[in-house]
Amino acid sequence: MLTLMTVIRKRPEVATDDFRRFMEHEYGPTYAALPQVREYEQYYLSDLAADGVEEPFDAIVRIGFESAAAMREALATPEYRAAHELRKAYLRETSAGIHSAVVEREVRLVPAAG
Repeated sequence: MLTLMTVIRKRPEVATDDFRRFMEHEYGPTYAALPQVREYEQYYLSDLAADGVEEPFDAIVRIGFESAAAMREALATPEYRAAHELRKAYLRETSAGIHSAVVEREVRLVPAAG
């Protein structure tokens, strides 16, 4: 499985409640509906290390795909392109506002409760 992690900062003029509503009810469901997506989770943050140097992160999104090919296929769909356009009103478009990375290795020192 390939996991894509994206850290997100909302646009400063967007209220937190509006941002979260958009993410949960518009943006996220678009991704979750893509047949290539195996997992989709949103995490909303309250940044504890706010030092005034950088603005805090507002969310992290975790998306799982079967493979890199499946991810590329999903990112080429009209649905993805539509979601990408929608997010311009809520998310910052620079790497400081939305930054994605592929998880290369996961180390779990304490197993998840289950």
